[in-house]
Amino acid sequence: MPHLTISVETPFESLVVEQALAFAREMEATANGAADGKVLDQCELLALSKGRDLLRAILAGAAQQQADTLEKKGALPVPVNAVRRAGTKAARREPS
Repeated sequence: MPHLTISVETPFESLVVEQALAFAREMEATANGAADGKVLDQCELLALSKGRDLLRAILAGAAQQQADTLEKKGALPVPVNAVRRAGTKAARREPS
C-alpha cells in the first residue's frame, strides 16, 4: 500500500481530507463486496447517497469557516447616509 503525506493548513482542510478518505474507503469496500455484475450499480448508489452527504458537509464547512473568519474580524465599516433633520418641531405660539 502506498504511503502519502498530505499537509493541511486549516482545520477545514483536515476535515475535508478525513471525510474524502473515509468516502474512498467505503467506496472500495462497496466495490469489493458487490456481487459480480453489480459493482457499478452498488458504487453508483453509494456515490449518490454518501457523495451528496460528503459534498454537503464540505460546503457547510466552507461556509462556516468563512462565517468564523468574518466574526473574528468584526463587522466591516459600512458607510451610512445621514438624513437631514426634517422640520418636525411645532411652531411656537405667542403667549396670550
